[in-house]
Amino acid sequence: MKRWAGFGGWAAALMLAAVPAGAAAPTYPARTILLFVASWCAPCHGEIAALPRLSEAAGSWTVLVVPIDRGRATAAMLAGVPVAQRWVPDAARMAAMRDDLFGGTAGLPFSVAVGGDGRPCGVHRGVLSAARVAALRAGCGG
Repeated sequence: MKRWAGFGGWAAALMLAAVPAGAAAPTYPARTILLFVASWCAPCHGEIAALPRLSEAAGSWTVLVVPIDRGRATAAMLAGVPVAQRWVPDAARMAAMRDDLFGGTAGLPFSVAVGGDGRPCGVHRGVLSAARVAALRAGCGG
């Protein structure tokens, strides 16, 4: 119960209790760091520029860039991201991800570590550094 200590913990527990019985949480690509970005997010452009360092810090894990908006500006932003490091879920999947992950987030930049079981095991709010990528991975047992 220590995990749910404090007001934020109680809010999280209440939100989880509100999930309908039998509703499974979405799963995500295993052993990844999901880097959510938007074309209008200036720090996100910096994170993309640092993608080689972030990927190196991820070790055997994969850093995937996930755009939360669509359009020409986003396409231009993603042009510099290797195809193997892009994950562009369809609109329904993105809506489910927003419901599942973005509840306690004020905005971007935002990153999520996903363990070997396809479930989120760590989050980071703010600009992601190589040291924080390594800490997220280590915190998830990887």
